[in-house]
Amino acid sequence: MRRNMYNEDMTKQKSSKRYSAVFLILGMAFLTIGIATDQTAFTWVAIAFVLISLVSGGKWMRPRKQ
Repeated sequence: MRRNMYNEDMTKQKSSKRYSAVFLILGMAFLTIGIATDQTAFTWVAIAFVLISLVSGGKWMRPRKQ
Protein backbone atom coordinates (compact mmCIF):
# COMPACT_ATOMS: atom_id res chain seq x y z
CA MET A 1 0.00 0.00 0.00
CA ARG A 2 2.73 2.46 0.89
CA ARG A 3 4.52 1.91 -2.42
CA ASN A 4 1.43 2.87 -4.41
CA MET A 5 1.11 6.17 -2.57
CA TYR A 6 4.75 6.93 -3.27
CA ASN A 7 4.31 6.25 -6.98
CA GLU A 8 1.21 8.45 -7.17
CA ASP A 9 3.09 11.31 -5.51
CA MET A 10 5.89 10.99 -8.02
CA THR A 11 3.52 11.26 -10.99
CA LYS A 12 1.88 14.34 -9.52
CA GLN A 13 5.21 16.12 -9.27
CA LYS A 14 6.12 15.27 -12.85
CA SER A 15 2.80 16.52 -14.22
CA SER A 16 3.16 19.92 -12.55
CA LYS A 17 6.63 20.27 -14.04
CA ARG A 18 5.25 19.26 -17.42
CA TYR A 19 2.51 21.91 -17.25
CA SER A 20 5.05 24.51 -16.25
CA ALA A 21 7.25 23.72 -19.26
CA VAL A 22 4.29 23.70 -21.65
CA PHE A 23 3.07 27.10 -20.46
CA LEU A 24 6.59 28.50 -20.68
CA ILE A 25 6.98 27.31 -24.27
CA LEU A 26 3.56 28.71 -25.18
CA GLY A 27 4.48 32.01 -23.56
CA MET A 28 7.71 32.25 -25.54
CA ALA A 29 5.88 31.37 -28.77
CA PHE A 30 3.21 34.01 -28.19
CA LEU A 31 5.89 36.56 -27.28
CA THR A 32 7.72 35.86 -30.54
CA ILE A 33 4.49 36.20 -32.53
CA GLY A 34 3.62 39.39 -30.67
CA ILE A 35 7.01 40.98 -31.36
CA ALA A 36 7.03 39.88 -35.00
CA THR A 37 3.51 41.17 -35.74
CA ASP A 38 3.67 44.17 -33.38
CA GLN A 39 0.37 43.27 -31.70
CA THR A 40 0.07 43.82 -27.98
CA ALA A 41 -2.64 41.18 -27.52
CA PHE A 42 -0.12 38.40 -28.17
CA THR A 43 2.31 40.02 -25.75
CA TRP A 44 -0.29 40.13 -22.96
CA VAL A 45 -1.17 36.49 -23.58
CA ALA A 46 2.55 35.66 -23.45
CA ILE A 47 2.90 37.42 -20.09
CA ALA A 48 -0.09 35.47 -18.74
CA PHE A 49 1.36 32.14 -19.92
CA VAL A 50 4.76 32.87 -18.37
CA LEU A 51 3.13 33.81 -15.05
CA ILE A 52 1.06 30.60 -15.13
CA SER A 53 4.29 28.72 -15.79
CA LEU A 54 5.94 30.28 -12.74
CA VAL A 55 2.99 29.53 -10.49
CA SER A 56 2.55 25.96 -11.72
CA GLY A 57 6.28 25.26 -11.31
CA GLY A 58 5.91 26.29 -7.72
CA LYS A 59 9.40 25.69 -6.34
CA TRP A 60 9.91 29.35 -5.51
CA MET A 61 6.55 29.48 -3.68
CA ARG A 62 7.36 26.69 -1.20
CA PRO A 63 8.84 27.72 2.16
CA ARG A 64 12.48 26.84 2.62
CA LYS A 65 13.38 23.98 4.91
CA GLN A 66 15.51 25.03 7.84
